[in-house]
Amino acid sequence: MVKAREAQLSNRPPLDDDLTMEDVLRIAVTAIEDKKGEDAVVLDISDQLDYIDYIIVCTGQTDLHTKAIADNIKLELSRYDIIPDGLNGYRHGDWILLDYGVLVVHVFLPALRDFYRLEELWAGGRAVELKS
Repeated sequence: MVKAREAQLSNRPPLDDDLTMEDVLRIAVTAIEDKKGEDAVVLDISDQLDYIDYIIVCTGQTDLHTKAIADNIKLELSRYDIIPDGLNGYRHGDWILLDYGVLVVHVFLPALRDFYRLEELWAGGRAVELKS
């Protein structure tokens, strides 16, 4: 299993020591996609708030799925010494929030994502398209 994971990681493009915010966003979104997270949306809300620049919102189908997504985001970003300042909601898994300071990642179950509609709340933000 470890060798399979190393082989998977070796297929990823190497990143410089000086990561850009786009690199960090790409790592997080790839970590979501690796665990089959759905409907990942990246919003730049830096014009609306002075303490958060970006949010990522995504969906997992079960509480175990949302936990796996959150775990993978933490794992992949920790490879670059990026550690969350806060982790909320992990125990229940219906809405997990990973707080990285200027980046906050929300991992929702479908019903809660539909209920809270964060994309609508932050509709003034700019959708970020990540280059391949």
